[in-house]
Amino acid sequence: MRRSLFLASVIIVVCLQTGCWSRVELNRLGIISASSLDLSEDNQWVVSFQIIIANSSQGGSGKNGSHSPVTVVSMKGSTILEALQKCDLETPRHLFYSHNRVLIISKRVAERGINLLMDYYLRNNQARENVNILITDGEAKPYLQVLTPLETIPGNAISNMLNDRLDDQPKMTLSKIYQVMLALANPTASATMRELKLIGDGSKQQSLEALQTTKNEGKLKLDRVAVFKGDKFKGWISRVDSLGIPWITNVLRSTDIPFYCNGEARKDQLSGFYVEKTHSQLKPRIKDGRLYMSIHIKVKGNLKETACRLELKKSKALNHLKKPIEDAIKENVNHTFLKLRELKADALGFGDAFHKAYPKEWKKLSKNWEQQFANITMDVTVAVKIRRAGMINDTFNMLSENKD
Repeated sequence: MRRSLFLASVIIVVCLQTGCWSRVELNRLGIISASSLDLSEDNQWVVSFQIIIANSSQGGSGKNGSHSPVTVVSMKGSTILEALQKCDLETPRHLFYSHNRVLIISKRVAERGINLLMDYYLRNNQARENVNILITDGEAKPYLQVLTPLETIPGNAISNMLNDRLDDQPKMTLSKIYQVMLALANPTASATMRELKLIGDGSKQQSLEALQTTKNEGKLKLDRVAVFKGDKFKGWISRVDSLGIPWITNVLRSTDIPFYCNGEARKDQLSGFYVEKTHSQLKPRIKDGRLYMSIHIKVKGNLKETACRLELKKSKALNHLKKPIEDAIKENVNHTFLKLRELKADALGFGDAFHKAYPKEWKKLSKNWEQQFANITMDVTVAVKIRRAGMINDTFNMLSENKD
């Protein structure tokens, strides 16, 4: 009896073990590091993948320096899924999407609308919502073919331009798939997307010979910001025009602020202030039927370089520098707001702020928020605190003059 119970227990335990029934060996996977989406002339989806060649990517520039670390495959279909299935049919390995770090779409795709793309990402169990999404003015596929000298995997290089520089380059408007989804799901918000640009001749940067020289014929660069209305491309704002977005949306971590001494617009007196900590607060108001938005920004940081003729060991001198720094920040914020107001695109979270502050009035405002946003009056106050002036008290210009 005991023996029968023991055998029955063993059988039950064995049956309950799932094992590795769904496993796939690594040497049978095509690991994707970056992908792109285009539209063909006949309006079919063109899906392209940058696939890592494992043997070549080990050791820097490929096995024995003779093979590319990646290969790019591309396929066309009437739907995104159809194009993906064709890729599976024509590649010797099963495509693995979970390591995809970058998705690049063309402007033509954005003009058609990206709701279908978002729907695919939400339904695909391998797709990750924290993938960086970028837009190009032309075709997106060529950007996957550009080899980068400092990173073996080009897809990683593009991702690092966004993620690894977050503390040093937060001037950039960052956009991940989930951030775009949240903006698209909000009927009064506008999504933004960073432009990826190719400088020079990218075709000469597609072979290993390009990695054997000190000069890059083609370089990838982050440039303008694309603004969306609904799920469709609305227009561009320049890199300079977009500098105020991280300030207003309170996502800024640290950055450099160039400013003029005493507010004078002289290039030979340009100085640099490094922002270490910042906090922004939106305060919406409704008065006599008009909408107002007050933005309060607190900034702490250090003076990094200056041509100002001041004795910086005196606190009065440091206080003298605050106003030009505050004016420089205000200029960035106001400039961005005016550009977005021209496009009638709320990429700043103003709608959410009014919704929270005035839930009853919001029912009426939300029906025509595009026009309401274009009529908002905004004012900005900035409070700067200079923590340190660096290792020397006086400017080096003053020290060298004292020598005479």
